[in-house]
Amino acid sequence: MAAKSQDKILFGAALVLLLASAGWALLQNSKIASFKAAPDTNVPQAAYVPTGTDAPRVSTRSWPQPPSQSRGIDWIYDVFTPPEIYYDEATKQFSVTPPVEKPIVVVKEVPFGLTLVSVKQDAYRLQLVGYVGAEGDYRGTFQNTITGDTIIGRAGKVIAALDLTIKTFEVKRNKIISKDSMPVYDTEATAVVVDTKTGEEIRLTNKARLIKGTPFATLKADGAADTVTHKAGEKFTVGDATYSVVNVTAEPPSVVVTKETAQSAVPETKTLTPAAPVDAVAPSAGEAAKPVEAPATTPFPFGS
Repeated sequence: MAAKSQDKILFGAALVLLLASAGWALLQNSKIASFKAAPDTNVPQAAYVPTGTDAPRVSTRSWPQPPSQSRGIDWIYDVFTPPEIYYDEATKQFSVTPPVEKPIVVVKEVPFGLTLVSVKQDAYRLQLVGYVGAEGDYRGTFQNTITGDTIIGRAGKVIAALDLTIKTFEVKRNKIISKDSMPVYDTEATAVVVDTKTGEEIRLTNKARLIKGTPFATLKADGAADTVTHKAGEKFTVGDATYSVVNVTAEPPSVVVTKETAQSAVPETKTLTPAAPVDAVAPSAGEAAKPVEAPATTPFPFGS
């Protein structure tokens, strides 16, 4: 019985829903029909009357003068007018005004007043210029380049004036082979001398002068006709200038000179070099004395 009562309730609810749907459909159909009806054309319309608008109010003003900018009073320009920018090479800054051109002052350099002609070296204080005597009893002919005196001696001779001792002395006949002629024999005298103060050993030959001395510079003052020769440590005066030779170098030839004047508070030092390469050897090997040979039967009068 309970099941039948529930069926009746569901059936009644469905019937109510169906009736509500049918009523809603009829209501919508009536609204649609009213939209399809022709509009009423008898609605009265008012005539078009144009209306004007008030003219806008116009006021005039003058542009104010451009104020100075933060970079300075000169930095002003009109609106829409770009400024002209200048660059000052002297101050390394940009500006809107042309830079003032300063007159170029050319500082005239005071000439040093001295030129280097050449650099040479003294010959070694002892030179081997030849030999005398017979085979087995040869003795060397030496020259004291400081005094110009001639010294005759063999191994063991002490030359106290020059602080030198002759360690060895010999004369050799050297065979020179030529493709175009017979062999030629050349006689050469050689000696080894020892400096008694320093222990230095020096080899001398009669074929060439040994250039092993203090270098000296040949200098010429501007406008002077003659040259002067000076070594390191020497001073000389030209006009109101005093020159000091600081250093002299033979290879490559150069001289360091300091100039002092009353007008200059600070001495000027320059390194001078010759205008053209100059041979640092003086004199040349061709100027060396030729060997002097004595006959084998000639008695030798000199003592050792």
